[in-house]
Amino acid sequence: MFRLERIKFIGHPQLGDIDVPLLELSELNNASKPYTSVIIGPNGTGKSYILREIAEIFRQFEEYKATGTSVVRIAYSFILRYHVDGSSFEIATYRLIAVNKTNVTRNHRFFKDRPFNFDYFEDDIPFEKNKTPFDIDLKDLKLPSKVLAVSLIYNDRFTFKDSQPDEFYQYLGLRSGSGSTSTRAAQRKTIGNLFSASITNDSFVNNLKQLLNFLDFEETFKVQYTTRYNSLFFSNSLTVSNFIKFYERWWEEDFKFSARKENNPPWSKSYYDNNFKGKETEIRKIIDYLEGIINSDEKLKKKPNSSTKAFIVDFLNVNTSSEEIRSIQHLERLDILGLDGIKIKKAGNEFTTTEISSGESSLLLSIVNIFSRIDNNSLILIDEPEISLHPNWQMQYISFLKKAFSNLSNCHFVLTTHSHFLVSDLEGQSSSITALKRKGNKEKTIKARLLEGENTFGWSAEEVLYKVFNVRSTRNSYLEYDLVKLTAMINNGSNDYETLVAILKKLESVQLSEEDPLKIIIEKTQKYISEKDA
Repeated sequence: MFRLERIKFIGHPQLGDIDVPLLELSELNNASKPYTSVIIGPNGTGKSYILREIAEIFRQFEEYKATGTSVVRIAYSFILRYHVDGSSFEIATYRLIAVNKTNVTRNHRFFKDRPFNFDYFEDDIPFEKNKTPFDIDLKDLKLPSKVLAVSLIYNDRFTFKDSQPDEFYQYLGLRSGSGSTSTRAAQRKTIGNLFSASITNDSFVNNLKQLLNFLDFEETFKVQYTTRYNSLFFSNSLTVSNFIKFYERWWEEDFKFSARKENNPPWSKSYYDNNFKGKETEIRKIIDYLEGIINSDEKLKKKPNSSTKAFIVDFLNVNTSSEEIRSIQHLERLDILGLDGIKIKKAGNEFTTTEISSGESSLLLSIVNIFSRIDNNSLILIDEPEISLHPNWQMQYISFLKKAFSNLSNCHFVLTTHSHFLVSDLEGQSSSITALKRKGNKEKTIKARLLEGENTFGWSAEEVLYKVFNVRSTRNSYLEYDLVKLTAMINNGSNDYETLVAILKKLESVQLSEEDPLKIIIEKTQKYISEKDA
């Protein structure tokens, strides 16, 4: 079981010095459901930075552990504490780390099962001090099995990586490059992940059906391609010789299937060169597969008003073999098949993911990506999942995650959000809320507080806004109740200081303007309590 407990940053360029708890310790050993930690806070309090840095720390140290030659560069101090399979682990650093094969700067330490006093979270680890019984070597440091970085934001802060299915760090955002985004590229990447998952994950089909039901779609999920160069590749006369000629000698006059000049090769030539050139046996396999589908009414369908055909892959058809999926992937990368998109159904009507709402499309693609790459003991970091989501889905999002990934209860989901609907979907015993807040309107210091003991499941929007987000609305009945109770207690000369202080703290945390008359009530309450204390 993997659980991320907390991280403290020291001297971070954006976050400064901040201690971020992410787990209620009383719930540490609850393995019945995946754990969900939600980070809330106003804009500018660094929610996305926290997710990025957690991902980067694990990514860089896993790479260093795997290769022993990588350079780890993190220009701030931190202490990261987490749990794997019943043991606690800590990675502690002091400022800039530089680790490589020839130059080891020993300003980092690793601990296992170190006694930890949570009332005092150490600012510095004494790096020059002799080793303790709890120090371990890098080779003995356990990490999560995978780290998934998920975002529906086009300018997300995660490190971009074109991750392969078996890699430790999985970038599952919308960017198709380090600085570019593309909806089509994101869809293509999702389909690639679908192919991988359908080969390796036995529960994938059931997970996909759950997702479709959650979004009120019918249980159908297909990928549609358009056939290309039909007279060559989708005829009954395709030969190995012509297949090779299309990619190697396309310009020759007697080759009627191409009008390209010699200086204008097929764009997929490099893929052919790397995977098929000089490999007649592999070419023969592709030709055999093409011959097998040419007369298939189920997989090849005539497109209306077109000479091309639609090639359809049904992902809920459990009879699709891994060998067939690999053949389809080859055909797409050879440009023999052109991607049209994902096809789904609602109320009997068929749509592509570009024709449904942005919220439906975003949620569908992001959850499918998680399904396709998640593993036991994974850490899943999701930045603002409510983007474009209907409130009804926001209110069920976390419950859906827990249900959909119930067979992976040893995983930990950490989310950032501005949505009170998501918070009202947090059930007790397997969830936590960490609230970020700037200390004072003009100060840069950011504070993080774990809202321990708060079971917000089923709370109304008003209750969450007031009690969790500290947002006042003019018709908030919970604020009104506290104000009435407070003034009544003062008027009656109450000595119940514990209740008075509790209400006062809630009122003080509400975001108020300088002219707000509520400040008068707060000041009078403060004065009342101080006079009673005197």
